[in-house]
Parts: sequence; structure tokens; C-alpha cells
Amino acid sequence: MAKKISQKLATQQKNDMQVKLCNQPEVIQQQLDANINTLRANFIFTNNKKWANGTELSFCFMKGAEKQRNVVRNAFKTWKGLGIGITFKEVAKTGSSILRIGFVLGDGSWSYVGRDNLNVKKSDRTMNFGWDLAVDSYGMTTALHEIGHAIGFQHEHQSPFAGIEWDTQAVYRSFSVPPNSWSKATIDQNIINKLPPNELTGSAWDADSIMEYQFGPGLIKKPVAFQNGVYPKGVLSENDKKGIKSIYPVVAKSSQKELELQKLEDINVKNGDQTDFVFEAPDTAKYTFQTVGNMDTVMVVNEMDKTTNHYLAGSDDSGTSNNSKLSLPLVKGRKYLVNVRVMYAESNNGGIIVTN
Repeated sequence: MAKKISQKLATQQKNDMQVKLCNQPEVIQQQLDANINTLRANFIFTNNKKWANGTELSFCFMKGAEKQRNVVRNAFKTWKGLGIGITFKEVAKTGSSILRIGFVLGDGSWSYVGRDNLNVKKSDRTMNFGWDLAVDSYGMTTALHEIGHAIGFQHEHQSPFAGIEWDTQAVYRSFSVPPNSWSKATIDQNIINKLPPNELTGSAWDADSIMEYQFGPGLIKKPVAFQNGVYPKGVLSENDKKGIKSIYPVVAKSSQKELELQKLEDINVKNGDQTDFVFEAPDTAKYTFQTVGNMDTVMVVNEMDKTTNHYLAGSDDSGTSNNSKLSLPLVKGRKYLVNVRVMYAESNNGGIIVTN
């Protein structure tokens, strides 16, 4: 009996130890025109980090030991294995990638969130792992967490819906020393500051989420149930699985509409939803895809093959008076998937047309 109590105490002490945590890069929030109304702005900010469903996220490694790369590869497989609409593909060159993964020790582990990755120079990392992922199971937890950011998830404990009241001085003391050794500004950015409600789609706190930090006792005042700490399991929670499937459901081919040259097709979906079109190029030439109407949209063009859709280009007209527009050279006989996510539309009278 004494041995069992000792083992239980040792386990609890290990759980209470502070661990190295994700340190998010700071980004400048999108600035909208002053004349944009609050409702429109809220829809834009809620959806602006989401990928168009059906997007293939290509990733490459910028150096890194093979054992560590394998942990990240397996983490991508875990997310994809849930049965979701976005896919992942490893490529060899940074210029062909959307996500660029580094293993710079001492630079912390972090990732840009969702479509913020598109604003990073092709020569720079969009994700980094600052400690050895191959040492123990925490490596897989870290990889799953950072990929969660890359596909659009934010830190769970920063949700304004969580109702967390921090002992701020205790938080500063805990995270200003090793292993994290963060500044007050970094602690505020990653823990204390609440995310704007209009950037989130959820309405409840999931303490088991892969996007949740581990916190020891004495950091949280409320909810009372978490005064002794928060210890997520380090794997995808049931809410993680449900959430990602709701944002990126499997794209059904039966729902894809045919898009013909010079013919305007209606876009009639609710704010935040997506519609998909397939275009077969009649000739090898340059074609222009453009949305029409008073809408905020993200439009993505992908080249289709038997198993995957290869991302070619995207356009985002949100918060402007313009429409999404892409001009691309296409090959005769090949099919192209055009995803249009409607971030906000004042009326259901928008459309899409392709010309050459």
C-alpha cells in the first residue's frame, strides 16, 4: 500500500511540474475599412483564419533529424485520419510548400494560425519545434498542438467563453522561470489575454483539448474545479474531433457544381459556409475566375487528380469593395476544383464566373 501511495504522489508531482509550452508568434490583426458594419466584421474575423475546405496543405521540413520528422508526419496522419476535408502532402522544396517546418532548438515551439501562414515569406518557417520530439510522448502532443494551430485552432484557455479567472501574479511567477522563461508580454500574449469573441466559433471550454496548456495548481482562481490545475491528456479530445469535422467536413463530389466558361453560376450559401465548383479547361490557356456580387469571400483553385486536389492559388476579398479574382494558366482536359467560402454576404445574389 505504501508503495502505491508513493507512486501516486510521484505521478502527481510530475504532473505539477511546468512543461515547455507553445509560444505563438505575434501577428497584426487584419484592418477593415471604418465603414464596415459590426455584423460584417464579426463574420469576417470568425472565418478569416479558416482554410477553404478541400485545400491540400503542402508541408516541407527545413532540416531536422529523421526521428523528429517522423513524429510530425504521424501527427499529420492523426489529424487526417479523423476523416476531414483538408489534406496534407509532404514536398521537398520550400517554394512548393504552404507550411514550412523547422527544428530550431531554443526558439520554442510555435505555429502561425490557419491562413496567416500564407502571409509568411517562402524562405521563412511557419512552424517550429524547439525541443526534441522523439524523446517521449510529449513530442507527439506538441506536434498535434502546432498542427492544430496550422489548420486554424487557437489556444483553448484563451477563449473568452472559458470563464477563467487567473491569479495573474502566480502565472507571471510560474512562466517567467525555466523551462519557459517568458517575459510578461509573452505570458500575456499566450495565457492571460482573451481572444476576441468574434474570432471564435465555439462556445465552451474544453479542458482536455489538444489546444489546452497544462497548468499546475494555484494559477487558476475560477472555475473552482480547476484550482488544483489543468492536465489535458495530450491527445485529440472528442471535442477536437467534432470541431475539426464541423469546420472541414469531407467534400462530397456530389455537391460539386459544374462551372462552364462564360456562364455565371449562383453562390447561395449561408455566411461562413462554402460552395464548390469543378471546371474542366476546354483549351490550354489562361483563365480568370471571379466572384460577383456584394460578398466577402475566400476563393481557392486546386488542380484535381484521382486522389487529391493540388492547391494552385487563393484570393481573399474580405473587408474590401473588391471581389475575389484569380488568373491562372490551365491545361486542356484537366479538371480544377474551385472552393468559395462565403465569409459574409448581405444578400443571396452573388455568383462566380470564369473567363479567358
